[in-house]
This record gives sequence, C-alpha cells and structure tokens, in this order.
Amino acid sequence: RQDLKLKLEASLEPGLHQPGLVDLYYLPLFFHLYKQLITYGQPGFIVGINAPQGGGKSTLTSYLVQLFDWSGLRAVTLSIDDFYLTRAEQVGLAADFPENPYLQQRGYPGTHDVALGAEILSRLKQADPGSRLLLPRYDKSQHQGQGDRADPALWPEIAMPVDIVLVEGWMLGFQPVAPQVVTDPHLQQINKLLGQYTAWHSLLDSFVYIRPDDPAHVLEWRSEAEERMKAKGLPGMSASEVRAYAEKFLPAYRMYGPQLAHTPPVSQGFLQIDIGKNRLPLDIPV
Repeated sequence: RQDLKLKLEASLEPGLHQPGLVDLYYLPLFFHLYKQLITYGQPGFIVGINAPQGGGKSTLTSYLVQLFDWSGLRAVTLSIDDFYLTRAEQVGLAADFPENPYLQQRGYPGTHDVALGAEILSRLKQADPGSRLLLPRYDKSQHQGQGDRADPALWPEIAMPVDIVLVEGWMLGFQPVAPQVVTDPHLQQINKLLGQYTAWHSLLDSFVYIRPDDPAHVLEWRSEAEERMKAKGLPGMSASEVRAYAEKFLPAYRMYGPQLAHTPPVSQGFLQIDIGKNRLPLDIPV
C-alpha cells in the first residue's frame, strides 16, 4: 500500500495535491474495487461509476487505471460520453423533438447510441483472448463545442482480455421513476427514454455512486472543466453557454439521484461516496 501511495502521489497532476485525496479517496476506492475483482476471479469485470459533471470522474478513473496497472492488472476506462450520437444524429433527434429543451443538445437520456455502448461493453466482458477492440471516442471540441464522435481512425485499439473496465457517466445507473411523479412534460419523454439504458446496467458487476452534497456544485464544476479544455487550445462554449448547458441537467440530478441510492443497478457491490464542493469525500465507507 505504501508503495502505491508514493507512486500515486508522485504522479498527480499539478493542482491535484489536496490533503486527503490519495489516503481518503483514491487508494481506499482502489482497494475496494481490487477486492471485488479478485473475488470475481476472471477478466471482464465491469464497474459503473456515476459522478456529476465536472466532479472529477475522468481524473479519478485515469488514476484508478494506473493503480491497477502498477498492481499487474489490465484496466481500461470508458465514458458514456464516448457513446453519444454523432452530431448529425443529434441534430436529427433535436428536430424530432423541437419542443423538448432536454433533447436539443447532447447529454440527456436519448442522446446516446445505446446499442453501440452495449456492444462494446459486451465484448469487453466476453474478453476473447487474442482479439483486439477499438474503443469509441467523442470529441467535445468539434462544432464550436457542440461535439461529434471522433473519427474511428483515432479510436484507441486495445488487446483483449482486460481484467477490469471502469465505465463512468453523470447519469449512469439512473432508472425511470413512476410516470405520475414527473410533472414536467418534457422530462416525461426523458423518463421513457431512460428505460433503454437497462442494456448497459445489465452488464455491470459493481457500481460506485459519487454523490455531490449539493447538485448546484455542477454549475461551477462544469464551467471549470470547459475552461480547462479551452486552455489547451481547443474550442469550447462561452461562459454563458456552458452555464445554460449545465443548468438543464439539474432537474435530472434532483429527480433520479435520490432513487439511485436506494435502487442501484447492481444487486451487490454498490458503494456510495458523498463529496463536497472541493470534490473530496465527506466520508468514504470502505
């Protein structure tokens, strides 16, 4: 454990050296998943991770992959963003539901290629020895920040099998609620579309719910994430555009988040971690 701690601390990006990040968050979560993987006993162990937009899930999963690599295990990470519809398909979806503000841009249930995601996760779980697999990627910088699926020539190719797959997303694990509790008619359509995502949930072996103590933190976090992307020289949305974009997701956090804690998409291996505005755990029960 001490060796992993030292390696991880030495590899942290500038700005990530927060007290407690390694000892109280990254390492305990790694060992929690490591024990589950050893118990599973075969390749293709798939972990779903729900964390808010801008809440650090991509950074977290990248370091978890590194920790598994240092432990002699092969890990890959995917985002549900990698399964977004192409830009052309998204424009078509928006045209099909012109009155629904939640379907005018990527993000909400209905804006993903659910079949593509299920195919990729199924192949990762089957883990055919000696085979190779292209992992889809999405480029959020295209079309002035509106995004598009990256050219398949740019998709990373991996050798199979892999031991553990970390799948992260802001709405992963969300499940439809009773129709009568959905008062917004536009969200009623979203609630129906959400039922398709059981195709992903059925492939998960474990699940981690990283819950913000206040969903409104997402507004600030998402703005920071956009600014980091633009600081790298990539085009992105303006400050007003990204705030308007992020605000549209608050109703979903408030509607589906509380239910996730009580009805997770896995029958065992569920862990909830509450985080504060600084993106650090308020407490980690592992």
